[in-house]
Amino acid sequence: MAKKSKKASKQTGASEETPTVKASAPKAARPRKKAAAPQPTDEEIRIRAYFISERRQRLALPGDASSDWIEARRQLLSEIPPPVESPLR
Repeated sequence: MAKKSKKASKQTGASEETPTVKASAPKAARPRKKAAAPQPTDEEIRIRAYFISERRQRLALPGDASSDWIEARRQLLSEIPPPVESPLR
C-alpha cells in the first residue's frame, strides 16, 4: 500500500513542485537612474553659514542662524556647475 500512495503523490505533484521563474525585463528596457547631483556636505554648509553670520553681525543686518544656513546652502548649490549632457544622446 505504501507504493500506491507514493505513485499517487507523484502523479498529482503534491510532493514535488516546479519552481516558477519570473522573467525579468531586458536590461536595455529598464529605465536608467540618473546620477545624483553633487550636494554640499553639512560641514561645508556649516562653514559657509558661519562666515555669513559673522558678516551679518558685523554689518548689523537682520537674520538668524536658520536664515544663515539656508543662504549658505543656496550659495553652495549655485556654485555647482550644471551636469554636461552627452551630445550622442
